[in-house]
Amino acid sequence: MSGIKVLADTNVIIYHLAGNSKIESILNNNLIYISGIAYAELLSKPLPLNEENILKDYLSSLNIVHTNDMICEIAADLRKNFKIKLPDAIIAATSFFLNIPLITFDEDFYKIDDLKILKIDFS
Repeated sequence: MSGIKVLADTNVIIYHLAGNSKIESILNNNLIYISGIAYAELLSKPLPLNEENILKDYLSSLNIVHTNDMICEIAADLRKNFKIKLPDAIIAATSFFLNIPLITFDEDFYKIDDLKILKIDFS
């Protein structure tokens, strides 16, 4: 993959797997990262075995960033300052840690100062 690096939120991956062409065109040829939290959220959804295998194959093509001390500290500050859920704080902190934009449909992220968000236009 060439292009830009982006951190994909859980909902973006779900839309992508569902065949959303807008998401496909955005993610195509870019280097896609997800946080360990998004990875766990995606794997926690009960699926038939064949779909779970497809999901695991898909996830193996992404760059999974597991939580470290710095991400935890950033997430704690974000949670305190913006009153967001812990999983969202960890995902946003991962974006800050990697210094790459987050692609998401979750508007809760928009209230976080200085968070780079790649907005999707569906019009």
